[in-house]
Amino acid sequence: MTTIKVTVDGPKNARLLTKLLRTMTFVKKIEEDIPTSQQSNQFATLKNILNSIEPGSIFRKVSNPVEWQKSVRDEWETR
Repeated sequence: MTTIKVTVDGPKNARLLTKLLRTMTFVKKIEEDIPTSQQSNQFATLKNILNSIEPGSIFRKVSNPVEWQKSVRDEWETR
């Protein structure tokens, strides 16, 4: 394995680069070192969390989307 450290100007460019790197199958790990002052609001924090989730991993266990949606609806009707 080889490690590369990259510095970009601004959090927007960092997010764009991170998004691009996550699409590459040979990239094994991404560590972000964004200063706390740049993550001050809730929107930015939530966006970083959502960007850290691997694409396609949230609903990987759903084999039948129609049945899954019905069960979610049924769950809310019983409450």
